[in-house]
Amino acid sequence: MGDTLGAGGGSLPDSRNAAMRIAVALIIAALTVPLLSGWRVTGTNVRYAYYPVSGRNHAEIVRSVRRFAPRNGYAYGMGFIDFHPDYDVTSRRGECRITRADTGLSIHLKLPEWRGPDDAPASAVRLGRRFERSIRDHEMQHVRIAERYARQMSRSLMGIKGQENCWALRREARDVIASVKRAHLAAQKAFDRRTLRQIRRLL
Repeated sequence: MGDTLGAGGGSLPDSRNAAMRIAVALIIAALTVPLLSGWRVTGTNVRYAYYPVSGRNHAEIVRSVRRFAPRNGYAYGMGFIDFHPDYDVTSRRGECRITRADTGLSIHLKLPEWRGPDDAPASAVRLGRRFERSIRDHEMQHVRIAERYARQMSRSLMGIKGQENCWALRREARDVIASVKRAHLAAQKAFDRRTLRQIRRLL
């Protein structure tokens, strides 16, 4: 999130504002993918990719993250979110209504994975594993936020009142989708603001 979703860097060479700008830009890019006719996604489809984290001490681990993390180390984790609203419109007795609404999610996450040497000191292993686990948990919270807004999108579509004109109904549906996406983006950004200090302390 967001990290990009995304988790912004801490000890890496970036400022707080730079980390947040990158995170926000990635979320915006993910939310502006247009709907494709005939394309249906149900539920939440999450794909994972990993970058290696390694080292025998703190400095080596930081260099590893700087080298392999997304955006040249400006983000510890990265995610792209696509909403896929799908609904049926039925016209009956002069009234056009939405009779079914479902919203799927496509999410692609890039996360750290500890790949330290077998003879790494226990302190380095603990740091690497804690970093790996914390970023994964952070990004999965972004996923849960997205799922909450996917459910809200479906409910909001079903809540649209019937109209005489189906074109007008579809225009209102587009407005509802755009409004929920804006609210979702605001929620993701708020989560990142709340957790940025904690993320930056990981390394």
